[in-house]
This record gives sequence, structure tokens and C-alpha cells, in this order.
Amino acid sequence: MRRTNDMKTEYYDPLSQFFHWVMAVVIIYASIAGFGMHLVEDNHPLHSFLSILNMSLATIGALIFIARYVWKYFRQPPQLPDSMSRKHKAAVKLSHSLLYVTMAVVFISGFLMLEEDYSFFWLFKIPNPISNPDINAFFLVIHRAACVSLSVLFTLHIFAVLKHHFFGRDNVLRSMTPRSLRSKKQA
Repeated sequence: MRRTNDMKTEYYDPLSQFFHWVMAVVIIYASIAGFGMHLVEDNHPLHSFLSILNMSLATIGALIFIARYVWKYFRQPPQLPDSMSRKHKAAVKLSHSLLYVTMAVVFISGFLMLEEDYSFFWLFKIPNPISNPDINAFFLVIHRAACVSLSVLFTLHIFAVLKHHFFGRDNVLRSMTPRSLRSKKQA
């Protein structure tokens, strides 16, 4: 815990911040590329490029997601602002849990929907775990619904953070900001 001007401020550790921002970039990219792939014909070279890039980044994202999930049990998170009610704090915890569950469903269904092996950054093939078209189709439906849900939850998360930062004037956004990016008076 650090004290600045007699105000208690706490920050996430650098590894938690790294995991958080890498996952944010992966989610933003995958959402844009994933939804954008529907605008490109399946046999177009751009579709193949986006597909390989999307699956490759999803593979890295899935590994980071697992590491991030495990790491959260080994670190002490900052306390939520005292100005929040118990119900509000419970809602925050619930919304974060929903984000984690939805991300897990997106990753798992994304791999299980594949009908064939995929190339990892054009370097080597990663085999698909299931080659049954009916099962793959089922997971494609799950994946699409989970991606839409994740986009909604992610957007709500951003709005909630901005609300806290600009209207609540609390430490929620700064707690996840790397020290080098914080203003000197707040660090």
C-alpha cells in the first residue's frame, strides 16, 4: 500500500497489469477481426489470413488467460473504494466473474468449433480436438453467442471504469495503470 497526500492508493502488481492489458488488446483485436471476417468471402485470401492470425492470437490469449486466472490467487488485489456499497462491490465481483466465464467459453468453443487443424502463425499445425461436423457446428453457435456476450460485457466494463474515473473520481482506472504512465502526483 502506498500513501500519497494522506490518501490511501493501491495498485495492481505489474504482472496483473500486463495480463489485463494484453487480454484487453486480444479481446479488442479478436472482436474486430472475428466480426470483420463475416464481411469477407470464405475463399478470399484475407479471410484465410485473418483466420490464421485470429486463431494464433487466440492460442496465445488462452495461455495468458489461464496464467492470469491462476495468478489472481497469488496476489492481493487493491480494495474497492470505500464509497461503494456492499451491493455495488458484490455487483463488481459478479461482473468480473461473468467476464472470466465468458472469456473461457469463447476460448473453449473457439477451439472446439474448428473442423480442421489450424496453422499457428504459419509455423506449424495445431490439431483440432474434435472432427465431428455436428459437434463443431454446435460449438460454432456457442462461440458466436459467447463472442457477442463478451463484447457486451467488455463494453459495459469500459463504461463502468470510465464512470468511476470521471464521475466517481476514485482509483479504479489508476489501479490498473502501469506506474510509468501514472501522473507524478498520483504515483
